[in-house]
Amino acid sequence: MFSEVPTDWIANWSEDGTNISVPLTDFPELTAAEADAATGDIRKIMFAIAHKFYDAWNDTVLADRPNRMTLNKSISTNVDTGIATNTFTCRFENEITGQDVADEEV
Repeated sequence: MFSEVPTDWIANWSEDGTNISVPLTDFPELTAAEADAATGDIRKIMFAIAHKFYDAWNDTVLADRPNRMTLNKSISTNVDTGIATNTFTCRFENEITGQDVADEEV
């Protein structure tokens, strides 16, 4: 059965009513220097977050995945340049009236 609880997707997720917090150790692709608020790299932060959610999605058995949200990842490699391109696709079904994520069917 699908769980929408954040800690089922990112184990160390926490919030205090104002801020959310996740330890850097939850993002294996991200270092403290890359996540630094003043000198970090937003591309590496976004890549690590996308990877974390995709890994959680991929680790979830098919029957327990949501029907109104899907995550996909593809990788292509340019053999001439040696550059791999990761493409993450997130799809959400939204309620038309408020552009909010639609509830799962029961």
